[in-house]
Amino acid sequence: MDMTLSKRGDYVVRSAISLARAFEGGVPRKIREIVGETEVPQTFASQILADLVLAGIASSRAGRNGGYWLARAPKDISVLEVVEAAEGPLHAERCALGEGPCRWESVCPLHETWSEATAMLRQVLATTTLADLVARDHSIEMGTYPIPADSHRMGPAAVAVADAVHVELEETVARTRLSRSADLLGPVIDTAASEAIRSERKTAGLRVQRDERRLPSGNADQADRSCSEVSLLPAISPVPDSQGARYVSSWKLSAQAGHFVLDADLKIAAVDAERCELRLEGTWRQVPAMSPVGLKVPQLDHLARSTVRSFLRRLARTLESASEEPVTSARRTKG
Repeated sequence: MDMTLSKRGDYVVRSAISLARAFEGGVPRKIREIVGETEVPQTFASQILADLVLAGIASSRAGRNGGYWLARAPKDISVLEVVEAAEGPLHAERCALGEGPCRWESVCPLHETWSEATAMLRQVLATTTLADLVARDHSIEMGTYPIPADSHRMGPAAVAVADAVHVELEETVARTRLSRSADLLGPVIDTAASEAIRSERKTAGLRVQRDERRLPSGNADQADRSCSEVSLLPAISPVPDSQGARYVSSWKLSAQAGHFVLDADLKIAAVDAERCELRLEGTWRQVPAMSPVGLKVPQLDHLARSTVRSFLRRLARTLESASEEPVTSARRTKG
């Protein structure tokens, strides 16, 4: 018996959670923002949000500064309201056993039990709020939510990762080199992931597929062979000083590889006059369909941490050996 929501119900709940996450900010959300966060199909998004508006759960405003927002605080909106906004009233519309012997003309033997079960489901949904779902969603995002034994998802949805390494460079030199070498991070990530996967499989006694070729090492000459999509953006804009632009020491790192997505804060802090610390803190999300075959949940968790560790070590070596001059694709091609 399938107890899941319909597609419409699924999309409505996702959209409600998205609006609830943005409630404290007080800024209306655009449809494109909700679609990007929830993966609700663009063609259905306006209909889905209209269900929430019609139910009095959300409000909307057209125009440049318009969008959608919750009409009430998440703690004042029950999951039952959200589900019924899409699915209609949650109750049995007909007898659970349908037609039957003549003695069942008024009521069937299952009626009382079925009605009680329906009432209990309504009670659970009515006493669970959107604020509860948002709290769980944040916990899942950070990798701290305990995975239930009856989870229908494949593998860990997310793992919190944190690690740090020392770099044998003065802080200002390291952050300048990192800012100028952001386009080299792809091959560094690729090599770290490849190394961690092979190590994990070897430890687990699993055979590596023949067509799994070793990914390129993290050096400038092979940067154009990177398979990952990596973004490195400053957490705040560079502050100008008398010597020109002073590079910030905190960045937002986003890496999309074949089997994982890494979103993290990357920071550089001085240790002493000649060394600094490179620290990464964030979330590793596994892509189930592309996960290394044969690895169990504990192994995937270890894989995430091993990849991050290897990445930081390789990045430290890359920064230590980098030129003082900006590195560009054109320069590498000529070399």
